[in-house]
Amino acid sequence: MKNKKWVVYLIRCSDNSLYCGISNNLKNRLVEHNSGKGAKYTRSRKPVKLIGISPEMTKSEALKLEYRIKQLPADKKLSEFLREENVMTIFKKNLQSLQKEIKALEKKMEKLIVAAQKSKKPATGKKTLAKSVKAKGTKKAPAKKRAAKLTATDQVLQILKGRKRGVSVATLMEKTGFDSKKVQNILQRTYKQGKIKRVEKGKYVGA
Repeated sequence: MKNKKWVVYLIRCSDNSLYCGISNNLKNRLVEHNSGKGAKYTRSRKPVKLIGISPEMTKSEALKLEYRIKQLPADKKLSEFLREENVMTIFKKNLQSLQKEIKALEKKMEKLIVAAQKSKKPATGKKTLAKSVKAKGTKKAPAKKRAAKLTATDQVLQILKGRKRGVSVATLMEKTGFDSKKVQNILQRTYKQGKIKRVEKGKYVGA
């Protein structure tokens, strides 16, 4: 960090002339000027009187300002010095105002962050609850058991069941899609088992 402890000062000598210098300890420097231990220019022109001082700055900044003021005629040194002082004062005021605005914005941001965090918590709870409800609502229903597939024999017996007048071989072939040989084999087997009866030639009913 730059050391901003240097100032540019302007003093009026006993002969009414002006002298400009820089210092990082102005009190001691003024004592030196008035005791004859200061600058060569002021030794024969004491006592001196301080008439202007700049805001604190770095040594490099102070040297630049001192050089600029020393290049001016005597009647313009003080006005230039005062102008520089006014500029620095305005700059400081603007800087202080800006710092206040930044602090105010920081406080607002902090409040907004706290408010956002507070409003975020209930939302998270609702979201979790919604997920829970959704999970419960989307529970899969138990799968229905598939009906057992009827065998060829069962299909024939189902057709014959409750038919009092009997069903012909041709009708059984049409309803089941089986050929004559398959239908005949089923009829012979179920007849022997006593599951069907013959009502007349070529016609059968369930027993």
